[in-house]
Amino acid sequence: MVNVFPTYTLFRIFLDGMLTMMIVYALLSFWQERKAIYWQYAVYMTCMLITFRLDDSDYQRADYAPGANYWVATLESIAFILYIRFAILLINIPQNDPFSYRLLRYMMALLAGSVVIDTVLWLVGVSDVVRSNLYTVNRFVLAGLALVVVPRFFRLRQPVVAYFITGSFFFVLGCLIALIINFMPSLFTREPNHPLTYPVSYIQVGVVLETLCFTLGLSRLNGQTEADKRAVQAQLIEQLRENERKQQKLQSIRDDIARDLHDELGADLGGIGMLAQAARQQLATRPDEALDKLALISGSARRVVATMREIIWNLNSVHNTLQNVVARLEETARTLLSQQAIALHLELPAPHIDGTLPAEYRRDLFLLFKEALHNLIRHSAATHARIRLSVEPLPDNRALIRLSVQDNGRGFDPEAVGVGGNGLRSMQQRAVSLGGSLHIHSHRGEGTTLRFTGPVEGILFTETEAGQPLAEETKW
Repeated sequence: MVNVFPTYTLFRIFLDGMLTMMIVYALLSFWQERKAIYWQYAVYMTCMLITFRLDDSDYQRADYAPGANYWVATLESIAFILYIRFAILLINIPQNDPFSYRLLRYMMALLAGSVVIDTVLWLVGVSDVVRSNLYTVNRFVLAGLALVVVPRFFRLRQPVVAYFITGSFFFVLGCLIALIINFMPSLFTREPNHPLTYPVSYIQVGVVLETLCFTLGLSRLNGQTEADKRAVQAQLIEQLRENERKQQKLQSIRDDIARDLHDELGADLGGIGMLAQAARQQLATRPDEALDKLALISGSARRVVATMREIIWNLNSVHNTLQNVVARLEETARTLLSQQAIALHLELPAPHIDGTLPAEYRRDLFLLFKEALHNLIRHSAATHARIRLSVEPLPDNRALIRLSVQDNGRGFDPEAVGVGGNGLRSMQQRAVSLGGSLHIHSHRGEGTTLRFTGPVEGILFTETEAGQPLAEETKW
């Protein structure tokens, strides 16, 4: 045998010191984190440390037999039970490997049963040889079960498992060598200058290596736990930010509703009140003028009703599909242009192309379209209008919407008008809010084409081709 330390005593002091430091580390970790895994680990190492010291006393006896000392066998069994409990908590075996969890429970029951049986045999005075033989059989059965369970942990493929398997390997190997040496007189010589002639040395070396691996595993587990906490915190922060964005969008919608009610309804309702008061005053003396006022009131009321319908349509989630938007655009175009004797030509997506549009998206798209029609009616003096709406598929469940409003009116010079005239600024702002772009092509005497292009999510395509790109402007 090669001397590792000058004497067995110094060798044991070195190993006991390492285990003592591990016990202190486990207790401090439990005090700081209040996790059961730490105190169980500390008690396990304490039981093993006491067992090793009792083994030293037993080695002085000429009739030494493994397991004959009742207190050594009992403390060792308690330590093994705590070891198994520690492994269950460390790897979360009940969830990751139910079969191994059942085997480990059988092992704990076997250890508890051996303590009860050994206690009874010890109390009734059964010979040390019989108890030693039972102890040896019990430990070999436990080692066999451990050799079944440990390889199964390889399948878990968790970072912590590698440390546990390595530590368990050292522990089981040390126990097996110690058991074998007990029955090999040529090795079990108990020479003070040769520490490896004592079986307990192999067990303690295995336990020390095991605790080193387990400590690294606990450190890795703590790091993983902290990483999971940071990930959860990041998710919570992102959820809070998302909620904040939703609140901002909701507030923006509320502000838009308030602005629409004020700008579009406030003036009309105020005008209705003034006209009604004037009509009342003129009804007796100037009935013809009163009737004119009532006609104006009727027109204003219709505008108020139409505006309220638009606001309600924008808010109602029932109308959040592409086909509902298409139907609304068509209805609005036919209603406005038919009053001006402007011939309308429509090219719209087929009914099989549909999907959900966000409320703010369909609202801005509709208002942009409506503003374009109002500009056409007010300024173009056109006799024909062509409206095209197409949807083209894009990757990642997205689509490209193309909307074109074309007329054969008088046209204008966009550079001379600038973005601030004829509602162009408002339309440009809505195009930006839709994530797209707005292009205007016009020359005096050649009509005007307004084209919006922008992406949208949630459109479903049931045909191979959802739509074709818009063609060049029609020459009237």
